[in-house]
Amino acid sequence: MSRVRFSKDYRTYGQWLKAQPRDTRYAKEIIRKHKLNPSATLSNLRKTRVSDISPASKPFAALTPVQRDMRTRSLYALNNVRKGKSLSTAAKEQGISVQDALKHLGNSVHKKNGRWVATKTDSIERGRWLYSNGKRVSVVVKNSRDASLISKYLNAVRTAIRTGDEAALKPFKNVTIQGADGKDYPLETDLEKLYVAEERIEDDEFLPIYDDRN
Repeated sequence: MSRVRFSKDYRTYGQWLKAQPRDTRYAKEIIRKHKLNPSATLSNLRKTRVSDISPASKPFAALTPVQRDMRTRSLYALNNVRKGKSLSTAAKEQGISVQDALKHLGNSVHKKNGRWVATKTDSIERGRWLYSNGKRVSVVVKNSRDASLISKYLNAVRTAIRTGDEAALKPFKNVTIQGADGKDYPLETDLEKLYVAEERIEDDEFLPIYDDRN
């Protein structure tokens, strides 16, 4: 079966790419769309919005279960790219392709000198859990900054529960996370309440599972 012609003037995407410098805003947009949808023609890429082929900008609540899993894996990969791994290695470790990762990471990665580089932060919604008002609750956060803060908080909680020393929790007193739902979630720092919440977790076999690593 013959391959569909990329455009009127160029048989393949490669020919189009090499024909002239591709550093204009228009060209960069086409290149980005092509990475997300390699089989599309130039005409289709022009008409398609990035948001139509990339679920990265979709609210967490609007994703299907499969898309949520793919986003979570992609965010794990992104986290490892920020630590120095290549995107291909990081994606492979999560059992996904680079193309799948790119679809779910959007503008949080870009190519530099032939290598995929991650931005320091991102605004991709992700599901997390934390302790608030004496309970373990699931919350969708709006960016990597909040996700990172929750990770540090949970590490402090584990330390406090293990040692019985509340000192690790002091940096998080009066700290509140605002969820994508617009609600405020004050981080629980009362050690006695955290002990009780932990006991409830051990007794509850139907806890909501949200990501706690990114």
